[in-house]
Amino acid sequence: MENILKSLALGKCPHFLIIILANLFSLVFNGARPVFAEVSACSVHVSVPAPVEHALDTVLQNILSSELGGAPGAVLSVRGPAWHYAKSAGTSNPSNGAPMSCDTPFQIGSNTKMMTASVLLQLQEEGKLSIDDRLMEHLPELADQLPFGRVITLGQLAQHTSGVFSYTDNAPDGTPGLMEGAVNDPSAIRRQLSPEEMIEFVVAHGQPSFSPGKKGEWSYSNTGYTLLGLVIEKVEGLPLGKSLETRIFAPLGMERTFLWNGIPRPQFGLPRTYFAPPFDYETTDWNLSQGWAAGAVISTTDNMHTFIEALVEGRLFQHPETLSEMKTTTSTTHPALMGYGLGLANKGPHLWGHGGQTLGFESEAAAFADTGISIVSWATSSSNALGFGAILISEALREAGALVD
Repeated sequence: MENILKSLALGKCPHFLIIILANLFSLVFNGARPVFAEVSACSVHVSVPAPVEHALDTVLQNILSSELGGAPGAVLSVRGPAWHYAKSAGTSNPSNGAPMSCDTPFQIGSNTKMMTASVLLQLQEEGKLSIDDRLMEHLPELADQLPFGRVITLGQLAQHTSGVFSYTDNAPDGTPGLMEGAVNDPSAIRRQLSPEEMIEFVVAHGQPSFSPGKKGEWSYSNTGYTLLGLVIEKVEGLPLGKSLETRIFAPLGMERTFLWNGIPRPQFGLPRTYFAPPFDYETTDWNLSQGWAAGAVISTTDNMHTFIEALVEGRLFQHPETLSEMKTTTSTTHPALMGYGLGLANKGPHLWGHGGQTLGFESEAAAFADTGISIVSWATSSSNALGFGAILISEALREAGALVD
C-alpha cells in the first residue's frame, strides 16, 4: 500500500485523494466489516497459491462491501502463468437470490474505448487515416459545429486532450447530461440516443474544457469517442459493431462479445443491476446506445481476458511500433491512472488496461506487460471498489508475493 500511495503522491495526486485512497486500502487490506455473500469458484479456478487466494478473496468480498460502495454481485478473475484465480460472489438477482455465475455476461462500459482505439490504429496501419488527421478531414460538417473543430486531431480525441465537452456530464448551463440526467430521471435510462444527438447536445450546451492539445491539460470525454466511432464508420463504410466484430472479436475467437445499441434483451442473460447502495434504483434496462463507441460492448470474463492479453502483447497490430504509439501516455487528473495513451491507460508499473462504468456496472480489465498476469473483474453497481480495481488487485498480488517490484 505504501508503494502505491508514494506513486500517487509523486504523480501530484491531490492530498485529499491520497487520504481517501489510504482509507480505501485500509478497509480492503485491514478488513472492512464482513460481507456475508455466497462465493463460488469458477470451473477454471486452478492451482492458486494459498497466499494469493486469500488476498484476492479479501478483494472480492470488499468489492461487495457497503463500506466501499458495494454491489449485489461480482466476479474476480486473475490469470497467472501457472494458476488461475476465478471466483464469483453475491447474487445476480436480489429478488430470488440466484447466485452470480462466473460466465455471466456484463456491460464492459469504457473498456470499449480500448477496442475503438485499436480499430483506429489498425486503420492507420492500413494507410486509411492517421491519428494526426484533423477531425474536419473526416467529419467536416460536425467539425464546423464544434469549438476548435477545425484543429482537433483524432489522436487528441483518443487521448482525451481535445478539450471537447463530454455529453454524459451535466452541462455548464445546468442542463442534465445525457447519462448524468438519468440518475434523477428513471425514464431517461431507457432513452435511445444516436451519435448525432450526442454531438447536438455538446454543441447546444457544452463548452470546451481547454483548447485542443494545450500543454498539461487532460479531460475525460466520451464525446471524443463518439466522434471516433463516426470516423471509423465513414472510413470503413460499415456499422461500428461490424468493424469491431471483423477486426477484433472474430479473429480472437471472442464469440460472446458484441456491441449493442439498445436495451439489453432478456436472452443475453445479463444480471440485474443497480446504481448504488441501498440498491433501490434498478438500472437493468439502461440503453447501451447512450455509450456506443465509448462504452456499449457486452462481453464475458473469459473473452475480456482474451482481449486484454492480445492487446498488451501487441497481437492486434501488424507492427510493434503501433502498440508503442498506443502506450505513449500523457499525465491525467485521475488518481487511479499513472498516464493515458490512445484508449489505453497505464494503471501501475507495467500494468496496462482500462476501467468501465455504466449506470449499473463497474469493471476493470488490465494485464501486466512483463509477468503474463491479466485481470478482469466486474460488479453489478456503478459504485464500488472497482473504481480503483487495478490498484487494489495488483497491491493484493504484491503483498501475496505474486508480483515483485
